[in-house]
Amino acid sequence: MRLIGVDVDLVVCPSDEGWIEYLEYYNGFGDKVKFDQLPYDLSKVYPNVHDPMQYWRELDYFQFWPIHGSVKALEALSQYFGIVFVTRTKGSHSKLKYYWLKEHFPFMTEYVVVHNKGVLEKSFECMIDDRLSVLQGFPQHKRVLFETPYTQDVQCDVQYSFSEWNEDVVKKICDLYLK
Repeated sequence: MRLIGVDVDLVVCPSDEGWIEYLEYYNGFGDKVKFDQLPYDLSKVYPNVHDPMQYWRELDYFQFWPIHGSVKALEALSQYFGIVFVTRTKGSHSKLKYYWLKEHFPFMTEYVVVHNKGVLEKSFECMIDDRLSVLQGFPQHKRVLFETPYTQDVQCDVQYSFSEWNEDVVKKICDLYLK
């Protein structure tokens, strides 16, 4: 079976929306730093928050609905590929993330928690991620970037990029990886 690796946070789950709300709440009336583009580490935008990473340690994925179009697009892709959600080891919410995925993406093939996603490079036709630093661990022809408004910490070429899940994404991924 051909497999596609898919990141979770910011690719199918808008967990950054909750972090922004958390940081705004705990920032109080302090100054918000202005950025041309947002860094992935949003705590730099909200410097008055005492423990900005507490959000990730206590994250409840069930407060979110999947990113628009992701369920339909990935379900369509699951007709041709196994869908493997891959997430980095971070905090203790991996089990909750798994149950959230199971509820919203019941067609998923597998859920994998790793420190370095690149070790799975030989397992996938492609890897869909929002971070170029993760995709850098894959050959260029396997890199698929889900675009976000955040600045990237590295630059590398990708095979394909998109900013919203839709039928065109399904068609393009099938065209690229069903050869």
